[in-house]
Amino acid sequence: MTATLVIARRELLSYLLTPAGYLVMALFVFFTALLYFAAAPLLGAGFSQGQPASMRLFFDVGVWVFFLIGPALSMRTISEEIRLGTLEVLMTAPVRDTQIILGKFFGSLGFLVVMLLPTLVFVIALELYGRPDYGELLCGYLGLLLVGAAYLASGILASTLTGSQVLAYITTIFFWLILLLATMALPQIAAMADGLAGRPGNSALLEQVLGWARSAAGFLEFGNPVVRMRGFIIGLVDSFNVVYFLSFTVVFLVAATKSLGLRRWP
Repeated sequence: MTATLVIARRELLSYLLTPAGYLVMALFVFFTALLYFAAAPLLGAGFSQGQPASMRLFFDVGVWVFFLIGPALSMRTISEEIRLGTLEVLMTAPVRDTQIILGKFFGSLGFLVVMLLPTLVFVIALELYGRPDYGELLCGYLGLLLVGAAYLASGILASTLTGSQVLAYITTIFFWLILLLATMALPQIAAMADGLAGRPGNSALLEQVLGWARSAAGFLEFGNPVVRMRGFIIGLVDSFNVVYFLSFTVVFLVAATKSLGLRRWP
């Protein structure tokens, strides 16, 4: 545990002591603040006259912003060590692969938390001009952290596979894009299967395949992270959604640990 905390502290300081970390934080706060305060009247949501005192627009947009920022933060965790040749030094130290991966993960997640701290200004603004539901706000922040954790873990896995930060970033973005596009297309696939089912002349095998397609589409539709986040946005903590994001995070971290362990072998 001590080694994990040391690595996490080192990783967090690598973000806080470099201009790139503050640049990412500034861009995140500026973009979300611009949308939440300036563009809200045009969108009919957010911080605008006559709208509920909530941050649903911020949390909704935050999922997509984290989609870009999360992999960008974690793409350098192992890739940078590989490029600089310091990974060998780290792996010959008395630390386990699990401690290295967890340290990198918690350090990146800590910076994600630091990046969210300036957005508490939004909460203060809501308190001054309205009556916000703090339970809903806490659920929204919890959802963002769970989404961010899954994005970070996937970026760390990609970072263990290559010494190129750009390639690690593209790989992570490509994976989540494929998942999003696939789950968005599933309702159309299910509707097409329903339209083809029951037609005269269909063989028993075709009907069975169509039934499998409908079942698979209905099951995999739950895999859309944007859809899973909607419950948190409206203040609903669904255990399925929590397990969904935690499962992604754990699977990616375990895979990253195994991938890093393979580098110990010549």
